[in-house]
Amino acid sequence: MNDQPKRGQRALGTALLLASILLVGGYLRFTGLNWDEGQWIHPDEGHMRMTLSAIRMPDSLSLYFDTHNSPLNVRNSGARYSYGTLPLFLTRLTAEWLDRACGESPDRLSTAVVSLLVGPAAAECGPGTFTGFRSAQVGRALSALADLGTVFLIYLIGRRLYGETTGLLAAGLGALTAFSIQQAHFFTVDSMACFFTTLTVYFSVCAGQSGDWLSFGLAGLATGLAMACKVDAALASLLVVLAAVQIPNPKPQTPTSLSHTPTPPHTSFLSVFPRLVLAGLLALIAFRIAQPYVFEGPGFFGVRPSPEWLDRLDQIRVEQSGEADLPWGRQWTNRAPILFPWINMVVWGMGLPLGLAAWAGWAVAGFELWRGKRTHLIPWVWVSLMFLYQATRWVKAMRYSLSLYPIFIILAAYLLMRLVSLPRGTGSKKPDFFRKTWFLVASHLPLVLCVAGTALWASAVFSIYQRSHTRLAASRWIYAHVPPGATVANEHYDWGVPLRIDGHDPFNGMYNGFEMQHYNEDTWEKRTQLFDWLDEADYVFMASNRLYGSIARLPARYPLTTEYYRALFAGELGFELAADFTSGPACGPFQFPDQENPFPLMEAGYTYQTEPIVVRLPPAEEAFSVYDHPRVLIFRKTDGYSRQRVEEVLGGID
Repeated sequence: MNDQPKRGQRALGTALLLASILLVGGYLRFTGLNWDEGQWIHPDEGHMRMTLSAIRMPDSLSLYFDTHNSPLNVRNSGARYSYGTLPLFLTRLTAEWLDRACGESPDRLSTAVVSLLVGPAAAECGPGTFTGFRSAQVGRALSALADLGTVFLIYLIGRRLYGETTGLLAAGLGALTAFSIQQAHFFTVDSMACFFTTLTVYFSVCAGQSGDWLSFGLAGLATGLAMACKVDAALASLLVVLAAVQIPNPKPQTPTSLSHTPTPPHTSFLSVFPRLVLAGLLALIAFRIAQPYVFEGPGFFGVRPSPEWLDRLDQIRVEQSGEADLPWGRQWTNRAPILFPWINMVVWGMGLPLGLAAWAGWAVAGFELWRGKRTHLIPWVWVSLMFLYQATRWVKAMRYSLSLYPIFIILAAYLLMRLVSLPRGTGSKKPDFFRKTWFLVASHLPLVLCVAGTALWASAVFSIYQRSHTRLAASRWIYAHVPPGATVANEHYDWGVPLRIDGHDPFNGMYNGFEMQHYNEDTWEKRTQLFDWLDEADYVFMASNRLYGSIARLPARYPLTTEYYRALFAGELGFELAADFTSGPACGPFQFPDQENPFPLMEAGYTYQTEPIVVRLPPAEEAFSVYDHPRVLIFRKTDGYSRQRVEEVLGGID
């Protein structure tokens, strides 16, 4: 009877702590969603926004499943869509609801949500605001909400596998994970795919522990919804198979008068197989509903795969394998399998304290699994196989491994709590006071360092959203320092500057602009063209490292362009670096440059981010920095420029 109040107090304390974790996680995810001030700079968001504006919710359920007539199928508008439709449909549905706040008879609830989402700008909204101009902001908010849900699922999985305290610690670390915070600020499918994949993990763990039909069914539903966000999330189905493998064996039967030998423990394949069939069937149903235009239709039972969808899948396969020679795929040249994705996850995605703890937890769990601790079976086997698969592909983007982060975080929390519990397992022979105190401090030190380090790294990445985007800051500098009538050069396949902000329309009479097409093959014609570009330009703008970071990886293919970048950065072509705009992770006086720069760079006349202590780490992959904080370089032609000088430097390149 005396334990009841204590249990109630513990439950209340757990609920308050979990609520605090979710509040902190929500603040980090929902703050700064309009980080590009309505410019919608993220390139993948551009595809999502155009697709969302071209579709609308159908008037009937039958029309929803009518692939060739549904207004929700963008292919009926003559366009193509490359990602899962569930995030797109949810965003469109939410956006249409929010647009009701902008009509003549606004809905109270949608009006309140609009005010929270866009703040003072809510008064300016009109019909079509959220299905049009502000659709990315709606999508970002849903990404943030999905990732906050993932934090809650991390708690549930950690508690189910390793206990309440481990679940709470894992949720706290998940709320502070830097890469999850960044992805929650993007209108892409990744955060939502991570949520449903993590939901599959949870129900698979439940199924593996209990063997009940409901858990298997829910795991199947979650798998189908994950597939409807990203098709390669179909690999989450392996979790359900692992759950079937982990189902506890029944207790051995005792001998009877007719049988003097006990029946050995086993799990009958025939008893497990129907559960897998149920999970597979429900996964197919969920996928059929959430991504309907994979199928020809026209009704729900018209499940013949769409040839158009299969063609797009094949095209994506070619792009992902490196068979297609695309400009944005050249960044993956000579990227070390395993090591490159591992560095990106540990150094940038999680930060060193959490990243090292996660992989140490992975190693300990793997050793314990080998020794027979089957609790680790589902999370450890799945995350190991998935990381190996993702880390050995041609495209090794960090976001492709986002769904692995929750498991690694739980394994980190498991290891840290194992270390904390070591002093309690010293046995009957108690060490002396000095040894006991030292051991207690040592066992808690990794926990303190990991939590504090993860919080500091989250703060460093979150600081990006507390400063102006570098392309916005560079644009304002250009308007203040580059005289009207100047000829400015941007690079193709990038988001050029200056942007249309603060009432300025830069290329409608203010500046003369053109693109330098450096991804074109190095030929004699391109060399002449390059000389002409440099002759014509008063300023050369580089809005990110997309071109010079990837072209430098192919010196045999781009000998001229590689040498051009080296010479330009060194000041050998008669251009000076007028301004340098970076906005990398920063914490207090410490700055962590994350962008790959293959060439030494001259000192800039103006520097946007000026933290006094620079900590050099291995550079991150392109997408980590290019979308929300690219490095913008502004080169200005000096009196020392001449075509003869350029030809002397670059003319000898074969």
